Amino acid sequence: MSGMPRLTHDDASLADLLERLVNTPSVSRHEQAIADLIALRLESLAHGEVIRVRRSVVWRGPQRDRPLVVLAGHIDTVRPQGNDSARREHGNIVGLGASDMKAGVAVMLALLDMLDPDTARFDLAFVFYDGEEGPAPKNGLKRVLRRQRWLRRARLAIVLEPTDLGIEMGCNGSVNIEVAVPGVSAHAARPWTGRNAVTAGADWLASLAHVQLATVRVGGVEFRETLEVTRLRAGSVRNVLPAVMTVNLNHRFPPDRSAEIAIAEVRALVPDEFAFKVRSSSPPGRVCLDDPLVQDFVAVAGGPIAGKQGWTDVARFTALGVPAFNYGPGLVELCHRADEYCPIANLGIALERLSRWLARD
Repeated sequence: MSGMPRLTHDDASLADLLERLVNTPSVSRHEQAIADLIALRLESLAHGEVIRVRRSVVWRGPQRDRPLVVLAGHIDTVRPQGNDSARREHGNIVGLGASDMKAGVAVMLALLDMLDPDTARFDLAFVFYDGEEGPAPKNGLKRVLRRQRWLRRARLAIVLEPTDLGIEMGCNGSVNIEVAVPGVSAHAARPWTGRNAVTAGADWLASLAHVQLATVRVGGVEFRETLEVTRLRAGSVRNVLPAVMTVNLNHRFPPDRSAEIAIAEVRALVPDEFAFKVRSSSPPGRVCLDDPLVQDFVAVAGGPIAGKQGWTDVARFTALGVPAFNYGPGLVELCHRADEYCPIANLGIALERLSRWLARD
């Protein structure tokens, strides 16, 4: 294939591939170049069908009435922070998306070079999708699953989000809630004629730091609840009291409750006179640790087992009744950071464990 050599499973070639992927710009909603690169590579394979769904790419292997296993990874990144060019440093690939999650995409592409889908123990599909880092309605996997409904029959899905080679089950749900604290505008020289929305809401904002949040075990793994102020807007003129203070609350909640319950719990923390609006809501991912195929993967791959603290598209699969979990070579603590990197050694380990599990008798 032009521009991207065929892979073996050695660390050097995996590093070359990840470096090439990092150097291909793919900020969310601008993934065309990397989608074209991936599609061209997949079209050079001797087997399987390549399906384009806008800026997402699906590879469908030969179907032999075996259980269908789907591997999925998003191809987009957040905006660069001076890290849009890859470099190698101390055994790592450093650059935008190296861990989140072009490392997982590199492993997926390498798997397709190594595996013989005719002799694998599963029917296979690989989904490279756009829009994960943007607003939920624009998520490319959502679109793919709507248009390629055969994927919903999957026996299992593996999402190659960064886990540092651990197995992370389910995921927290997420809601963003906009709270508007009312005030009355007035000249700053005569504040007694109005009501400052910032000072009116100050005690409430301070009280959020003392909310008792839960750490719970669901399906044998631990999840932590969080509630954070992530945006705050008030006023537009230096000498006028703000008439409203708008606060965004980001709430992450474990899979032991629904989004509706989580929203109601946050509503109880907000005074009735403050406006309350749900801006986005994503349900949690179901924990599938008791599934026999998941247990089979755990036996082969090893590594720590934990709950996924952040939201991932595992939730999208489990909502459709498809058991799913997170497993990838990237480092979750480096997601969206300017110094993001992925250890080159992790690529080879993830590739070996996945290929061994997919191909074994």
